[in-house]
Amino acid sequence: MASSSSSVWPWIAGQADILNNIANNMGPIQRLITGAAYLMGLVFAFKAIHSLKRYGEQKSMMSSNTSMKEPLLYFIVASVFIYFPSALNTALMTTFGSTNILQYSPVSSNNQAINTLFGPDSLIGRPLTIIIQTIGLAAFVRGWMMIARGASGTQQQGGPGKGLIHVLGGVMAINIIQTVNIINNTLYGT
Repeated sequence: MASSSSSVWPWIAGQADILNNIANNMGPIQRLITGAAYLMGLVFAFKAIHSLKRYGEQKSMMSSNTSMKEPLLYFIVASVFIYFPSALNTALMTTFGSTNILQYSPVSSNNQAINTLFGPDSLIGRPLTIIIQTIGLAAFVRGWMMIARGASGTQQQGGPGKGLIHVLGGVMAINIIQTVNIINNTLYGT
């Protein structure tokens, strides 16, 4: 008898090897994103110092259109990127109440789609989890960059709000198993 996941979506069995190969290559990409975040943190720190210098020069010339918003936000984003693991742990603790990123474990649900993707018979649950976590890490970094760009006014209206949504979505994708558990328990019960 065929498993329930292969009877619903028969193409999954053929595509599982492709997803496994992609997932096996996500580790270096995650380290690349983290390393890029450290470098961007240094760049934003220098940008914040430069903005403070401009702010001081404009204040001494009695210019009235100066604001501390730009250097302050650049310093905040720089500190998030420079202290990336601590910032990510803080975001995880705030969102989930724990800093543990759950490893893949099967989710039993009354929903057929959740069972097919993340259930006990799933062939793609583990690689899909790793791919989603990598996308979440990129979204987390991109969100903070959008917030930083919103400080200088070089981004369209609503940029910092979109950045915060990217940060929250990234945190939820980084801990996708806990997010799926929360959705499953909320909508379908235990």
